[in-house]
Parts: sequence; C-alpha cells; structure tokens
Amino acid sequence: MSLFDGVAGVLADVFGAPVIYTPKTGEAVQVQATLRHEPTEVVGDDGRVTLITSPTLRVSRAVLANPLPGDVVALAATPEDAFEVLNKIHSGSPAADAVWVCELAPYRPPGGGA
Repeated sequence: MSLFDGVAGVLADVFGAPVIYTPKTGEAVQVQATLRHEPTEVVGDDGRVTLITSPTLRVSRAVLANPLPGDVVALAATPEDAFEVLNKIHSGSPAADAVWVCELAPYRPPGGGA
C-alpha cells in the first residue's frame, strides 16, 4: 500500500462530476471524473511533462480500467456535448488508484451528424 492510495478517488469525488462513458463496444456507464477544457500538464511514467491543449478526461484506473481511442464521453448534465477519446496517458503516479488522462476531441457521430 502506498501513501497515495485513495487520493485519486477523493479528488474525483471533490472536483469531479458524473460523466457518461460509452465504449465503442459495450454499454455506457456513469463514472465520477474530471473533464477539463483548459490546457493541462501530465507527468507520464517516464517522468516527462506533456502539455495537452485539447480537452481532457481525468479518471481513476480503479473506476475505468482501460479507456480506448474511439470511446465517447460527456458530462451527464450536458450529454449533447460529447467528446471522443483520442489517446490515454497513465498519470505516472505509484498509487493503486492512479488516474488515466485521456486526450479528447469533439465527437462526430457516424453519418456526419452534429
């Protein structure tokens, strides 16, 4: 057990919001996560800092085990404003409940709808 275990969940509970996560295959689930539109810095497993300027989803690995490109996320309060996962970065934290940081782009439904 690490000193940091449990911190990601507490932060998501305090600063996060209900998010609807829809994998490319499977059922949508509601999770507690943080969806940001502002640029954010992420420290990867290699210790290097990466600046992500597109929207991001920060979610505990204990809550969402394997987010994949093409999955869709939206705040439960505004599901019409959906985003597609482009890629994911492990936060580099040693904690068991470390977070994924997913880089997002506006979702374009198949068939060209808005």
